[in-house]
Amino acid sequence: MSSFTNALANAQHTARIQRWMIFALLAANIVVGLGWSRTQRDMTAHIPPDLTNGAAIRLGRDSEVPAANVYAFAFYMWQQVNRWASDGSKDYGEQIFAMQSFLTPACREQLIEDMRIKSREAELIQRTRALMEIPGYGFSPARITDHGNGSWTVLLDAQLLETSRGMAVKDTYIRYPLHVVRYDVDRERNPWGLALNCYANRRPERIDPSSIRIETAADPAPTLPLAAAAPNPASTTRPTAAPAAILPTE
Repeated sequence: MSSFTNALANAQHTARIQRWMIFALLAANIVVGLGWSRTQRDMTAHIPPDLTNGAAIRLGRDSEVPAANVYAFAFYMWQQVNRWASDGSKDYGEQIFAMQSFLTPACREQLIEDMRIKSREAELIQRTRALMEIPGYGFSPARITDHGNGSWTVLLDAQLLETSRGMAVKDTYIRYPLHVVRYDVDRERNPWGLALNCYANRRPERIDPSSIRIETAADPAPTLPLAAAAPNPASTTRPTAAPAAILPTE
C-alpha cells in the first residue's frame, strides 16, 4: 500500500512540475510574441553610390543618408516638378500633384501659388520647360550642408530651358538652394523617407554665365560657378558675362 501511495505522490509531483513548465513556456511565448509584434519590420538602408572603399551602413528609420543620396533625391524630384512636356498650363499642376508625396505641405502650397502667378501672367500657356544639370557641375560634398536635425541644403546648379510654340523663350543658369528634410510619413508612396521643402528661407540665384565652363574629358573638375549674376536670355553653352542681379523666382 505504501508503494502505491508513494507512486501516486510522485506522479502528482511530476504533474505539478509539468504544469509549471507549461505555464512558464506559455508566458515566455507571450513575451516573445509581444516583443516580435513591436519589432520594427521595415528598415531603410541608404547605400552610397561609391563603394570603392566600402561603407558602414546603419539600418533603421533614422538611418544615415549619404550626401550623394540627398543630392540625387533633390535633383531628381526638382527636375520632375519642373518638367512641362507640352503645355505648362496643364503640366505644371499635374507635376505638382504627381510629386506631392515628395514635397512638404509648405512646399506644395508654394509651388501652387507660383503656378497661379505664372498663370495670371500668361507664362504657362503652350510653354514647355526642362531642367538639366550643368555638365561638370554635379554633385560634390561642398554642395551639401547637413544641418544635423534631419535637414539639408542642396546647392543645385542647373540650366533651365523654356519654349513657347517651338521658340526658345528662356535659357538660363540658376542655382537652387533646395531644402531637403526627413519625411517618413508614407512608405508606400515615398520610400525615400525624404521630402523637398522648396527653398526654405533662401531664394534661387542666377549664375554668372561667364563663370560657366563646360567640362571636357581632359579638363579637371570645375569649381562652383559664381552666383548672383544677371540673366542672359540668349545664353547658350558658352554665354557672355552679364551684370550682377538676383533672381527672385524662375
